[in-house]
Amino acid sequence: LQARLRALIRRAAGAPAPVLEHAGVTLEPASKRVTLNGQPVTLSAREYALLHDLLTHKNQLRTRAQLEESLYAWGEEKESNTVEVYVHHLRKKLGADFIRTVRGFGYQLGERVARGGDD
Repeated sequence: LQARLRALIRRAAGAPAPVLEHAGVTLEPASKRVTLNGQPVTLSAREYALLHDLLTHKNQLRTRAQLEESLYAWGEEKESNTVEVYVHHLRKKLGADFIRTVRGFGYQLGERVARGGDD
């Protein structure tokens, strides 16, 4: 709900949505266009929503519950492993290291600027 309200306020103010980038992936919210190293990538609506959430919260660990909130409307039925399925699809399209799983906590974008080999 908060994200939707922010989007409505941003649109009303006429401010264009910022382009989101990470590790060669570019997401343009205004046109809903995604590219990998300049090449277009075709995503389903839910894959796009998941990628948008991860890029918007680029430096944060996102729990499965947080990601489910960005994928589904309130009260909408969801399967138990939907986040895992969409993460798998994005990894196939954007690279296996693009999304990192932190066991027991959630997901975050893979670190290209690693801090001394924490992984």
